[in-house]
Amino acid sequence: MKTMRLLVLVALTLSYNQVTAQECSFYYPQVAGAELTYQHYDGKDKPTGKTAHIVKDYHESGNSASATITVKNYDKKDELISETTLEVKCESGIFYFDMKAYMNQQSMSSFENMDVTIQADELEMPYNLKVGDKLKDGNLNISIKTGGMTIMSMNVSITDREVIAKENVTVPAGTFDCYKINQLVQTTGPVRFVNQSSEWLCPGTGLIKNESHSDDGKITSRTVLTSLKR
Repeated sequence: MKTMRLLVLVALTLSYNQVTAQECSFYYPQVAGAELTYQHYDGKDKPTGKTAHIVKDYHESGNSASATITVKNYDKKDELISETTLEVKCESGIFYFDMKAYMNQQSMSSFENMDVTIQADELEMPYNLKVGDKLKDGNLNISIKTGGMTIMSMNVSITDREVIAKENVTVPAGTFDCYKINQLVQTTGPVRFVNQSSEWLCPGTGLIKNESHSDDGKITSRTVLTSLKR
């Protein structure tokens, strides 16, 4: 009888571990070598550059998963202007996305010979999203110094994040089943910007498209996924 109880307990424990490990929506392809290419446009729908996200490695352990993403930024002439690395992970059912992805790499490249300090939150994406869910805020702080003197500081805050729809979205890379998330993006520093932003995210793939709007509803910029290699 004791042996039977022990076997049942072990079986229940294994079943719980398997479910916990699966309860994780990962917002990148879960395979090393996968590549996503995005085209960026301004408010007049003119191309401003592109970005490639390459999954350098992917690991799973227990109820967590993580990946290292190489991000290559190109200008509108397809010339490489910067290359950075992001770390993303999923732990206990929550996906964490590095907010450094929201930095304007073309602008940051002009400060490469200066002392740049970056403090970035991780945006959270809980498992099993549903329309009406409100998500946690995130902040990104950048301080730039030269000769020991701070010459610029900037803060990017993302607030009022809410899942407002689940819908199919068609872009050049294909058609995807997405969660649409609205959020308020505020940038303070030398210049202050406030934009309403909408993101369409697909579990297992990631960002499918993004649109930023001014207060009067006009699109100020947009990004679309143009190719996907798994």
